[in-house]
Amino acid sequence: MLSASSLLILAICAGWTFYVARRWIRRRGVLPIAVAVLAAFYAANLYFGKGNGDGLTQRVVLPLGMAFYVLRLVHYLFEAFKGNLRAHDFGEYLAYHFLPGSLPLGPIHRFDEFLRGWRRRRFDHPAFVHAMQRILYGLVKVVVVGNYNLGLQLSPYVAHWRETSGPLGSYLADLHYWTLLYVVFSGYSDIAIGFGALTGVTLRENFNWPFIARNISDFWQRWHMSLSSWCRDYVYIPVLAVSRRPSLALVSSMVILGLWHSLTLHYLLWGLYHGIGLAAHRRYRTARGEPQTRGPVASRVIQVATTVLTLNFVVLSFQVTDLVETWLLAGGV
Repeated sequence: MLSASSLLILAICAGWTFYVARRWIRRRGVLPIAVAVLAAFYAANLYFGKGNGDGLTQRVVLPLGMAFYVLRLVHYLFEAFKGNLRAHDFGEYLAYHFLPGSLPLGPIHRFDEFLRGWRRRRFDHPAFVHAMQRILYGLVKVVVVGNYNLGLQLSPYVAHWRETSGPLGSYLADLHYWTLLYVVFSGYSDIAIGFGALTGVTLRENFNWPFIARNISDFWQRWHMSLSSWCRDYVYIPVLAVSRRPSLALVSSMVILGLWHSLTLHYLLWGLYHGIGLAAHRRYRTARGEPQTRGPVASRVIQVATTVLTLNFVVLSFQVTDLVETWLLAGGV
């Protein structure tokens, strides 16, 4: 849980960002400096505020809460610089950043979308029931399916498989972790979307069946969609505008995304892995031509299977922090 001091720090950052966006953002050089200040603040938080717990929530969920908060601040600065923000007061600005549910783990909602729903909010009984159902659905996914069944009950068996079943056991263990990650993250997103609906705000959907993605590009259009769209708007498009090189923009986006998770070498390599994979897929698709939107069922099954097999190696970066251990586990698979 966030302490009073943590909330105070968040409030100070929000106030500073609001002031910069109102007073200085259109001045030359202010935007990159402001973004660099927020990045430095986030890096300091990663370094000094590491959790001590061993569970998924302590190692992943709570650190990412600050990460999502900083991404919303950067989004606000960019939109203020471009002049895309409608007139609003400080109270509406704070309500955007401290919206219940979305603060710990997203989704990364946009300010204009929030403001539209916030100003039109009213009590609607069917909408209230639907919101409560979505929250309950998310709680079941996180607590029952994720933490209890996949975590507490299944994890001992998974550890045994990894130790005794060779490459197959290693692969199944990684697939188990990937499934646990998806269930917990998507469950938190369901809870956040439900809380948002209670306040009249429609938050973005975050997941769209990523396990059936046909390729790595399709995967990133289905997995953590609000984060992917943030990277597209504030990393990919600016880098592409400057360099005119889509491959460089893709790699840059994924490197930033990797370092956003953690300022470590293995997350840098994680970002490079994904970026190079996306760039290679783009070149392959360009050389081959745009694929048909509908194809034989067998072909689509093969595409999904190869995507799952390939992305399974990337899961290693979420589980271990030592590069040698990662290499050994990959060799086991």
